[in-house]
Amino acid sequence: MRSCWRSPPGLVVAALAGLLVLPCAHGSEEPLAGAEALLAELQPTRPIYTTDMPVRVRFTLVNTGDRPVDIPLSVPWNLDDGVTLPQTLLLGQPDHPALVFTFNNETPQAIKPALAGGGDPSGVILRIAAHSSLGAEVDLRDYYAGVRYPGAYRVEWQPLGPRGPVGAAEFRVEPRKDAILVTDLGKVTFTLEYELAPRNVENFLDLVRTDFYNGKTIHRIVPGFVLQGGCPNGNGTGLRKDGKTVVGEFHNTPVDIGTLMMARRPSDPNSASCQFLVALGRQPSLDGKYTVIGRATDPESLRTLQALAAVKTDRTDRPLAPVTIRSINLVDADSERVRNLGHRGAAPSAPSAERARSSR
Repeated sequence: MRSCWRSPPGLVVAALAGLLVLPCAHGSEEPLAGAEALLAELQPTRPIYTTDMPVRVRFTLVNTGDRPVDIPLSVPWNLDDGVTLPQTLLLGQPDHPALVFTFNNETPQAIKPALAGGGDPSGVILRIAAHSSLGAEVDLRDYYAGVRYPGAYRVEWQPLGPRGPVGAAEFRVEPRKDAILVTDLGKVTFTLEYELAPRNVENFLDLVRTDFYNGKTIHRIVPGFVLQGGCPNGNGTGLRKDGKTVVGEFHNTPVDIGTLMMARRPSDPNSASCQFLVALGRQPSLDGKYTVIGRATDPESLRTLQALAAVKTDRTDRPLAPVTIRSINLVDADSERVRNLGHRGAAPSAPSAERARSSR
């Protein structure tokens, strides 16, 4: 950044360990020293937002240099609500908007703020101390009504004008989804825990959308405890093809029949990948130990779980005949519960009852 700003009379606000209010020097002609060390960072609070939740994003202006950086503000800064990123930096000015949204790869749209002032210094200087930062977490719906609509978004932030640092972030907004597991023994419909486990739910949705689970098996069934499926190797040893794992998002919601959890290695709480567990009864020993991503509570789902729990297995809890996942389908959570879910692609036929009921 090469702009040379005059330090006007007013106040200097130092964003360091605390807030310092100092008189600012008059008539300074010094350039904006250290401005090249400033970074603009955006961080969505979750990778997927549903249409019924706030779209909260963290905006942070970071000084990575060894010297303070003084930024003149063109409109007054209201400190009544505490120290936070000034609106003039968050939103820019009508002639130089700071926020630009792109929706589904359409033409980018700059958001012009309704702020007083035409760019003249207000007499206030924001001083960001060396190796310090100042930020704010905001609901983007307050500034751009269009972000309420389902789709893929990219937001760019340029708080210091055309020659300043640029931050960017991408996220999706979509209707809340249910996931329907289709097996030869029936269907299980899960409501997904977007709020409690956003990163694990995103991982699961990504796998479902790519048909990852179609044709996989439920390779482990322990009556009264859990069933386990989704392993690409069919034996509990496999991961996603790209090897990605997801951090644990644990909470104390009770694990009961129909609770959908991400499987993980016992020694690593952050090793969830693609395999999942479904509880077949109340399991206090699992509370807070596995990431819960969904629940099945409707009568049809519970009947299917009872049928799955009755499948005969060997001494390693492996079904004697394959239990195939025909598909996992996503549907809008508010759509009708009666659905005709046909198979997508060929799958093995159901095992005969006689073969499936052979002794363990």
